[in-house]
Amino acid sequence: MVGIKAGNSAQYHALPQSLDKNVKAASQRNKKILQYGIIALVFVVVVYVTDPNKWLGDGAVDKQGSGSSFASSRAPTKPTSPNDNRFAKREMTDYHDLCIVGAGLSGAIIAERYANERGQTSLILERRDHIGGNCYDYIDEETGIRVSKYGAHLFHTYYERVWEYVQKWSDWTPYEHEVVALINDKHVPVPVNIDTVNALFDLNIKDSKEMDEWLAKEQVKPAHGGEPANSEEMAMSRVGKRLYELIFHPYTIKQWAKEPRELGPEVTARIPVRNNHDPRYFADPHQALPTNGYTAIFEKMFENPMLTIKTNTDYFEVKDSLNCGKLYYTGPIDRYFADQGLEKLEYRSLDFEREVVKNVDFFQPKGVVNHPNASRTYTRIVEYKHFLEQKSDHTILFYEHSKDDGEPYYPVPNPTNQDLFTKYKQMAEEEVSVSFVGRLANYKYFNMDQTIENALALFDKDTGTLDVVVEHTCDGSIHKVTDVVNSISPNNTYVYDTCDEEGQPDVPEGVIYEKLAGGKKAVEYHLQRKDVNWASQNLFLMDAPSSNVSVAEAETALDEISRQKEFVDFATLPFLGCQTSQCSRDFNIESGIEFYVTREAIQRYALTSKNVVDHKK
Repeated sequence: MVGIKAGNSAQYHALPQSLDKNVKAASQRNKKILQYGIIALVFVVVVYVTDPNKWLGDGAVDKQGSGSSFASSRAPTKPTSPNDNRFAKREMTDYHDLCIVGAGLSGAIIAERYANERGQTSLILERRDHIGGNCYDYIDEETGIRVSKYGAHLFHTYYERVWEYVQKWSDWTPYEHEVVALINDKHVPVPVNIDTVNALFDLNIKDSKEMDEWLAKEQVKPAHGGEPANSEEMAMSRVGKRLYELIFHPYTIKQWAKEPRELGPEVTARIPVRNNHDPRYFADPHQALPTNGYTAIFEKMFENPMLTIKTNTDYFEVKDSLNCGKLYYTGPIDRYFADQGLEKLEYRSLDFEREVVKNVDFFQPKGVVNHPNASRTYTRIVEYKHFLEQKSDHTILFYEHSKDDGEPYYPVPNPTNQDLFTKYKQMAEEEVSVSFVGRLANYKYFNMDQTIENALALFDKDTGTLDVVVEHTCDGSIHKVTDVVNSISPNNTYVYDTCDEEGQPDVPEGVIYEKLAGGKKAVEYHLQRKDVNWASQNLFLMDAPSSNVSVAEAETALDEISRQKEFVDFATLPFLGCQTSQCSRDFNIESGIEFYVTREAIQRYALTSKNVVDHKK
């Protein structure tokens, strides 16, 4: 007898005997159908995982990436080795296109760029028990406040490319960081501004003119008459002896365990000096914090199934078992070459002393308070509750103590270390299929945005493409174009002939030639083509045969751009050495007749231009 439940009642009602037999038969048929269905489904899943191209056709692997036209056109559609099963669970000893040492900013960017732009696999090895490097943050269980494990990380940037890049991975909440220092029992703004000086010296400076005059009287230029050669000379030349002794001197000793005169000038040069009332620590146009924290950014960056991450794994303990096409190393460069007999480079590290203060709104006036006073062992106190106005009945503090041993945080900039690093760098340049990226590998302090830009620039360098677009007129010989093309060796060369004379010039072999009529301009026409993908760098030569651009200038400009640590969206020729991030600027086709433009700048131009640019997707 089979029963059915009536409504929500626990009682069962009997079915007629004839219906009971039919139900049993149907039940057996359904069981067989279900069994066959499960077997078929398992078969489909196994075949798909083994080779997705059998079901989706060639190029199926590409479609798992970012979907950008540049990425899909370059992404491999076949495994790079016979055992390369891209979407199965990958083991550490499997073949990987890349091995990346470190799951911090540099490593994450390199990994996701290769996965999403080129469809290549990466094995990311992280010695710590978490991803995110020094940016790693978490919710403190006792207070419910989001804190950073390795010190406060405040995002700020001038780089438009970096700002656009980070938008991919998180929502961002505007946040302008302000710091104060506790000096003579007063909380005064840092960097030094008008209010700092007025508070410390009981003055009444009112405007920038008066502040400049005060600073000019205080400043002490180097006795040797040249540029500041160390951090003491740099600070004295900017703020004078009194502020140097109150702020710069004691804080530098606590932070670096060295006299400022023993450190390079860049240490104190990093700290701005303001001639106004601006209390912000940074002046960058983009300042924000990730709404859901930094760790969530890394989790999203590592989502691509082509990425395999192994935490609690020391590269140097497993390197002999790895099978990688190329290595990206983000760790300390001296550890990589530890067996070469050179001395170790010098780093400073930090200890973080945690304290919870119960039943209080805030402990201090700002999220970060510096303590230059030599009587205190800590350099600063960070109160994370201030960041993004977090809510809690309590607050949490982290006292930062600087020290020599421990996790390497800050390279120590002095001539001895720089000379030693030069030797390591020479060895690094001789390594085959190895790239060194990030602050530890470059032995240089980077802000977060500089770290991001450095990694993006390295990816561009290692994978970049160059196209040349030429507008040929009747005024000169096409052979000058040939010389430029042969000298630079671009991936593609497009020649658009606007000369109204009949016939075709002697176009070099391999050049894509097209006659333009009706007054069409080469730049606009090229941007509107639907059958090309933008290269990472594009050189436009307008009226090239009659212009003043020489082959040497084109070579020099390209070489200069390639060496830039700052990312340049758009640059006219001859290229003027760009030393600040403010060189990055939007693409404007009216700005010059010879210029380099990046793919990202062209994409922004396409979005804002009245001429719709509909390139192949």
